[in-house]
Amino acid sequence: MRVLFVASPGLGHLFPTVPLAQAIRAAGHEVRYATGGLSVAASEAGFTVVDVTPGLDYAPIFIDAGGGDGPRPIHADDPEDEMLARLFGRVSGVMVDGVLDAARAWSPDLIFAPPLQGAGPLAAAALGIPYVDMPVGLYDARHDLPDMVREAMTEHYERHGVTGRPPVTVRISTCLPSFAEHLPEGTRPGDAWPMRHVSYNGGSVLPDWLRERPERPRIAVTLGTIEAQWGGIAVLAPLMAAAGAVDAEFVLTLGGGDVSLLGTLPPNVRVVEWAPLDALLETCEAVIHHGGSGTSMTAIQSGIPQCVLPQGSYQHSDVDVIAELGIGFLADAASLGAAECYTLLKDDAMRDAARRARDEMRSMPAPAEVVPRLAELAAADARAGGRSA
Repeated sequence: MRVLFVASPGLGHLFPTVPLAQAIRAAGHEVRYATGGLSVAASEAGFTVVDVTPGLDYAPIFIDAGGGDGPRPIHADDPEDEMLARLFGRVSGVMVDGVLDAARAWSPDLIFAPPLQGAGPLAAAALGIPYVDMPVGLYDARHDLPDMVREAMTEHYERHGVTGRPPVTVRISTCLPSFAEHLPEGTRPGDAWPMRHVSYNGGSVLPDWLRERPERPRIAVTLGTIEAQWGGIAVLAPLMAAAGAVDAEFVLTLGGGDVSLLGTLPPNVRVVEWAPLDALLETCEAVIHHGGSGTSMTAIQSGIPQCVLPQGSYQHSDVDVIAELGIGFLADAASLGAAECYTLLKDDAMRDAARRARDEMRSMPAPAEVVPRLAELAAADARAGGRSA
């Protein structure tokens, strides 16, 4: 079986796909990525990558003043699904030609892409092969979102003469069953194939300080990479000012942010440019973060409470569910201080709920357990089409 992964140009879209891609290859199948921008980092996970937009700067595409989405659409405070569809319709549109070329040259048996990556289903429809998607988080889990992206890409479907759809479409979901109970009907997994979230943060050599648990409780603080690079890291200044009054070690990951925006830091704050989040959270008692889906799921995987400071368009989706399940809470960055930090460290009910969510995640099928279903999907389609998978 050959599986072509199509990822949008951002690590937050690439990283969730890697554990499944690794499981597929470990089972003896072939995997290739067709992507661009930062997501060519799939090569660092050992995969063959086709760069479908070599040398392209995606920033003007994400910040298209002519698209009607405002100067910073990816950071809209109250995003609409239609806006996300238009935004990623533009991104997918510039990738279409390269993805189609890569697919036709390699002849995959399946194409995999997240719902907001519209070049994947277009290529699957053009080649007449099954398409598999997997929402990156709750923000892109709406059932009709792929149709909205397709509508935003009408010109590309017409340009390539693609009128149909993939012969089979399957969705994989890493949404915990307890999460699903709190979601609107239109975003629940439904008949999607369940799969356990497994964190992938890129390879690294662990620094000495991260190899063992610290003597004092440790709290991780991160805003990811996108918002930090926009200067958003400045919202952490009140927390950093209050950190000195908390009997804990704080590890602040800059993610490209400017630490000078935070003023003078107390001695119990360790500043690092980047750290592998899964390894970091293994040593932590709690995490304060921006609400990105990958960070939220890694916190659940680690079984620790989380305080969420939603800063951008993707980051409001998980907050209500996190609070309703009692595994964390939403806070205002401007007033975040020692009291909230001690809640994270001392609230036994929240810690118990976080561990229950971790155990629930562990009970879901691992990526390796999903691979045989994908292989059978490819084989069944091949038999129907007279091909060999």
